Amino acid sequence: MEESADADGLVHFRWQSVRHLEAGSIDPHPRLNIFQGANAAGKTSLLEAVHFLARSRSFITHRTARLIRSGESEALVSGRIRAQGGIHRLGVQHGHGETRVRLDGRDVTILSESAWLLPLQVLNTEAQRLLTDGPVVRRAFLNWGVFHVEPTYRDDWRRYQRALRQRNAALKSGQRRLASAWEPDMVEAAESVDAHRRRFLAAVIPNALTIAGEWLPDLALDWRYRSGWRAGEAFGTVLAEARDQEITQGFSLHGPHRADWRIIANGVEATGFLSRGQQKLLVAAIKLALIEHWSAASTQRPVVLVDDLPAELDGGHRAELVHRLEIGGAQVFLTAIEGDLLPVIGAARWFHVEHGRITTTDG
Repeated sequence: MEESADADGLVHFRWQSVRHLEAGSIDPHPRLNIFQGANAAGKTSLLEAVHFLARSRSFITHRTARLIRSGESEALVSGRIRAQGGIHRLGVQHGHGETRVRLDGRDVTILSESAWLLPLQVLNTEAQRLLTDGPVVRRAFLNWGVFHVEPTYRDDWRRYQRALRQRNAALKSGQRRLASAWEPDMVEAAESVDAHRRRFLAAVIPNALTIAGEWLPDLALDWRYRSGWRAGEAFGTVLAEARDQEITQGFSLHGPHRADWRIIANGVEATGFLSRGQQKLLVAAIKLALIEHWSAASTQRPVVLVDDLPAELDGGHRAELVHRLEIGGAQVFLTAIEGDLLPVIGAARWFHVEHGRITTTDG
């Protein structure tokens, strides 16, 4: 399906001094963008640069300085993003140990002030870590997922974190009464956060398991969510009963900051049952379901970064995933060594990547 010229999304993208890339710019297609080239040509660096624009950090390394091209002192990315009927100008710069973000001519000090423009997901060779890594990774998936569809979630989560920090400080110093005083604020915010998360998971995960079931028909898939405190009990009661133990520990043992969700396959946790390839298919299904949910419920079009898809999937699953990406409503940036392995049906913009230089081709 062809998109109109004024579709939401990233309409112009520019980079300078980003590792493995020569300075350049592109005008992305509103639906599908394919970057083909040999290994080490700079394809992944282009995706990393888009991620840096959206989230002010890399998806490859926690050390942002490694994003800077060798011999340069700072990296800069900028873009024009169409959203809510207007064009927004976003720039992110990192150098000398500092990251600076500017949106529409003003400095941004809180990531959420700019991150709403580009709801972002990554599918790459490490995708299965959503299942195999610890709860922190899955909570981050939850928080970003909810942030883009629930307008009050950011404030509710901040209120909870503030109350949690204050209560932890009181617990650490042994101030039982002060810890108790912060609990009503903590409970109110926690219940709102938990309600947001439950609605989000109920909207996304069943659809994800339906998609995964088409690819993995021999598996019985289910899911579980843990709120971070004992099921069936009021959070305030849990906090009151745990207070003495938590004073000994010096921090809060219960709450949304300890929440987690898991996928169950044939009655056991998926990570202990599924092969690496099955895990990747399951995560792809989860992210497709998220993209569909964002496309339907978010105020802004999602962006998906897919790195080296042909290397990860067989031909049948590759075709199905590309088709779902094409119709899923997101703006997609996809890399491949050989473009003819991608069964693209609709309109797309093709780019050739060689020695860090990116040029537009005819596909």
